[in-house]
Amino acid sequence: MAGAIGLGITAAAIPFVTPALRKVCIPYVPATPQQLANVSCALAPLNPRGPLIDLGSGDGRVFGEQLVSHLTPEWRKQYIEYERLKDSLYQFMMEMPSEEDRRESYLAQIDEKFFNECEKELTKINLFFSQKIAEAQGKIHELQSELHQFKETIGDSELKTGLRNRFRGDKLQKERAKTAQQLKLAFSEFYLSLVLVQNYQQLNATGFRKILKKHDKLTMNENGLQWRINKVEKSSFFLNRDIETLINTVETSVINELEGGDRQAGMKRLKVPPLSEKQSSSTTFTLGLFMGAVIVLVVAIILSFIASPARQNEPKWVAVRLFRGPLLLFALTFLCGVNMYGWAKAGVNHVLIFEVDPRNHLTYQDLMQVAAFMMVLWSCAALAYQYAHLLGIPPFLPPFALMVICCILMFNPFKKPESLFHRNSRFWLLKHCFNCFTAPFHFVTFTDFWLGDQMNSLTTAFQDFQYFICFYATEVDYSSAWMSVRTVNATSGAAIPWGYVDAVTGKDMCMSASGIRSLVAIIPATVRFMQCLRRYRDTKHVHPHLVNAGKYATTFLTVACGALNKWAEKANPNETSIFFYIWIASYIFSFTYTFLWDVFMDWGLIDPRSPRDAPFLREEMIYGSKWYYYAAIVEDFVLRLSWVLNVSLGEAWTLETDLLMCITAPLEVFRRFIWNYLRLENEHVNNCGQFRAVRDISVKPIRKGDLESLLAKMDQPDGVLQCAQEGIQSTGVELNSILVAYSRWRSFRTGLRPLTKFYRRDIFKTDLTQYNVAVIFGAETLMESLLPKLNEMNAGGRVIACRFPLPEHPNWKLTTQIGEGIDSVWVYLRV
Repeated sequence: MAGAIGLGITAAAIPFVTPALRKVCIPYVPATPQQLANVSCALAPLNPRGPLIDLGSGDGRVFGEQLVSHLTPEWRKQYIEYERLKDSLYQFMMEMPSEEDRRESYLAQIDEKFFNECEKELTKINLFFSQKIAEAQGKIHELQSELHQFKETIGDSELKTGLRNRFRGDKLQKERAKTAQQLKLAFSEFYLSLVLVQNYQQLNATGFRKILKKHDKLTMNENGLQWRINKVEKSSFFLNRDIETLINTVETSVINELEGGDRQAGMKRLKVPPLSEKQSSSTTFTLGLFMGAVIVLVVAIILSFIASPARQNEPKWVAVRLFRGPLLLFALTFLCGVNMYGWAKAGVNHVLIFEVDPRNHLTYQDLMQVAAFMMVLWSCAALAYQYAHLLGIPPFLPPFALMVICCILMFNPFKKPESLFHRNSRFWLLKHCFNCFTAPFHFVTFTDFWLGDQMNSLTTAFQDFQYFICFYATEVDYSSAWMSVRTVNATSGAAIPWGYVDAVTGKDMCMSASGIRSLVAIIPATVRFMQCLRRYRDTKHVHPHLVNAGKYATTFLTVACGALNKWAEKANPNETSIFFYIWIASYIFSFTYTFLWDVFMDWGLIDPRSPRDAPFLREEMIYGSKWYYYAAIVEDFVLRLSWVLNVSLGEAWTLETDLLMCITAPLEVFRRFIWNYLRLENEHVNNCGQFRAVRDISVKPIRKGDLESLLAKMDQPDGVLQCAQEGIQSTGVELNSILVAYSRWRSFRTGLRPLTKFYRRDIFKTDLTQYNVAVIFGAETLMESLLPKLNEMNAGGRVIACRFPLPEHPNWKLTTQIGEGIDSVWVYLRV
């Protein structure tokens, strides 16, 4: 029977599988209902009489998928909107009239609308590309200057260091090595940013070529080709070759100045990671193997627990406390791998957000593989505990051995093979964990407080690790090789001495010492509380840092009230004390505070600019369906109420504490798993607003003197105020709202308010016909893009170009040049 079913399934699958084995793969892709409806609409006006053939022709989707997989997520809105342009073309063609005499005029209208859209896309791309080139030119000058200073410092230190200053020379040598490493890292990240800009240039050029070719194919003319030749191939982003020059400059500097002429070492340092992350086949195989093994082992554990009789000589719940903490940690690690998969799928750049090395980091499959392997070890240890009497080993040896293996794998110094030990990733994690526990003493990054938030969802694991240490330190008898547990049969209400476990209830002082347990419970909240205070010290912003610290302080309140309630229960078990009601009130306050913070601050939802069809969400949503966000809000609300279980089940129904923790702890891990998706998305949206795609690495920190120098430069009069001082009515246009506010304040402070006006506005959307003179501080590549806008000025108007001249143009005549180098000023007359 089974063979017949298998044969039938194979026969049915062959027609669908064999086309994929051809030299030219032809996969089976069924049409959607909407596609069929669109075909019907397209055929209706044509009224075809002859035979029709349906061929599987390409529709440009290959490039569309390539664009999505290779674009820089933070610049997503700055790329050519290929899919939208393609859909508009198809829509135009579907609406084409069937009459021959109307088609020519309709095609002319199509061309006008379509090329207007292309013109908008081209302008957007030119402006963004010019901006990135200007930023790159400024960055290369900064890096070259720092490299020059470093070389001068090396020369001076070699002259000053002699035999008498041997110790000082060693110190200088360490400082030089550290600075050299920082320079190499800064050049490496800058090189990556240049490659991203180059990729942006190439993808958009390909996008225009593809969409215009599709236009010509559908309309059966060559207007798209002519538009590409006249517009795209003459645009600044297409013709600009500064990016190749900058890439060559960086390669030369790194190879000759930082790697001593070793080209192989220099190019290895500058190696660019694949733009679309690829997974190793061996990692995929072992991940599947470990996950399958975990499923089988967990089923075996459950069946063994159900079938095996209760052990009379082993105290209750002790094994659960020893195994629960590691399982929660491994489960959260595995779910973080799932998070990474979801982020990568949606285009959330977690590599940038966590500021890991884009050339060398764990993929989502690597992390899931590590977690699955650890869960295999955990499952084997749990089975070994269950069958210890058959294996002839002490029953509490397997959890101890599991913890020892975990520590060895985490702290071992071996580097190779990297695919097995992942030393760089382990040490990166250990460094940031150390930063979490020493938060008051150094600057806090996003990675640090994200890790602190993960710890807050592992409070039960922290308490289980405390129990693990206490249990093996005080309650295990090592006098014999059997590692037996010291037990006692305590009567009801009798105190259990230190070093013993009640054989019936499993209670001991490691669990009953409320003071120690309370201190351990607030460790994660204390980490985040201290991080918030440090952030406030660095920024002096009460909101959000001090307000966020207040959120974590509510944990101190609930834990303290809970400890007081237990103390009151022990003193008078027959009455409900006032501390019980205070405990309930503290839980309600903490729940309200933390839930609102999750939704408003961590996730950035309840945005007044949210679209009408998605109220109470935010303007930009990456994960697609709005129902994901509503479901996440409801899920966070419900799981944040887990304290109700502690009160209702633990206090009213006197359910055992360990059983409650086995229910609430996994729910909190799952809540954090969902929280991670929206928290990283919110951070990613902020990065997108700044178009930040790579790490910004500074070789030297800004010192107090440097900061004062920057402030002094800011106090120097800008162009508008300088003209106003000459008695000229002046207007300033700036996109940065902070600079606009600052300029308005300075004009008021200097008494020039009547002669000045400042607007937050895009210069390309500003009407220049009402001005006689325009002053421009722009980058070299921006000048060409500005020419069409400047041509709007009336004849006789003047343009003062600072730092870079205007390209030659018949409408503008150079009348004067003042200064040299970056201080040069060119004056042009509109003819």
